[in-house]
Amino acid sequence: MKRHATMRWLERNWLAVLAAVLVVIPACGFILGSAFFLAYIYWPVSYSALAAPQINPATQQITLIAHGLGDSDASWTASLRDTLQQKADTGGEPRQVIALDWSAYSKSAVRCSVDGLRIGEKLGSEIAESAALHSLHLIGHSCGAFLVLGLCEALKARRHDILVQTTYLDPVSIYGGVFWNYGLKHFGSCADFSDAYIDTEDKVTGSNQLLPNSYTVDVTAARKRSGSAFAPHIWPVHYYSRLIESGYHPHIDENGAPWQCYPRGTMHKADTLPTAETGTCAGTI
Repeated sequence: MKRHATMRWLERNWLAVLAAVLVVIPACGFILGSAFFLAYIYWPVSYSALAAPQINPATQQITLIAHGLGDSDASWTASLRDTLQQKADTGGEPRQVIALDWSAYSKSAVRCSVDGLRIGEKLGSEIAESAALHSLHLIGHSCGAFLVLGLCEALKARRHDILVQTTYLDPVSIYGGVFWNYGLKHFGSCADFSDAYIDTEDKVTGSNQLLPNSYTVDVTAARKRSGSAFAPHIWPVHYYSRLIESGYHPHIDENGAPWQCYPRGTMHKADTLPTAETGTCAGTI
């Protein structure tokens, strides 16, 4: 009798059952799939594999360089570190240049922004304990931009007295695979000065447009005119390295000079490779 009753119920309600099969069940699958996806992106990690930089207690100036997605310190950051150590004029102050290797956590395109921001926050809280420190220059490429942002925000929350410059090299704007304009809204916002270098032919969101909180340099024309074989996403790294090699080290001082020449939210188009005259108020970055 129960079976016959069930059949009669199905005959009366077959349309509702069909709707459940075609709509409700797939919707539940989508919800569950989305939940698993978000859990994967935002699941907490201890970052135990990260080799935290050792800060000299006497250090007054720190420059930290963060590579991007799927990269490591073996590609370009170590070379830039060495160039910065050779070229930078610190006025005799103790200075430390760090090429951070966070490659263990920069492998996933959807997680690297989340992990980068969290690692930056962790490092920022630790670096804030450096009593002698008075200025910090953070350089980040691609997804490393989120590490720079997290470090800057965490440090400034604890030590507002420290001067911070952030430099973004073709930064990725998408946070957690969901928030597409997060980087565009926040990159440069916490720093005393921020500069960015982009190639407009890069197709990654945020990597090809002006950053509202930074002085932005479009280096697309310089790549084309130089005949460089570098892809648009990596070209800003090499342009910036050439900028440092030319003898110009963009660093901020207590008076904010010379950054009044390079206001936030404006863009300059660099048509040629950097020279020794690059980076003065009379010239251009």
